Amino acid sequence: MQYERHILLILKEAYPDGMPVRRIALNVYNITNTLFAPQDLGKVYLAVAEWLRAESRKSGGAVCKADTRGWYRLNDSSAQVQQLLLEFSPNEEDSWMLWE
Repeated sequence: MQYERHILLILKEAYPDGMPVRRIALNVYNITNTLFAPQDLGKVYLAVAEWLRAESRKSGGAVCKADTRGWYRLNDSSAQVQQLLLEFSPNEEDSWMLWE
């Protein structure tokens, strides 16, 4: 799916609480919508909701349903999520992390 990486990064920012589907879809829409490649919010919402539903049904899926109806969060027991949580980008203020 073309939005998978975006969804995982959005849920990483909301970790550990999760987010409602509509907010995840709106964030994906804002990330992918450009002047030269306009997106339809309805289609983005349907694609995001379908992927979340399918992924949450897998036993080792990257997302799972949260306690609140319509909310999803990262699945802590997923190997993909554990790798995602370990990834970080260097902070430009930290000079020891930058290669010169």
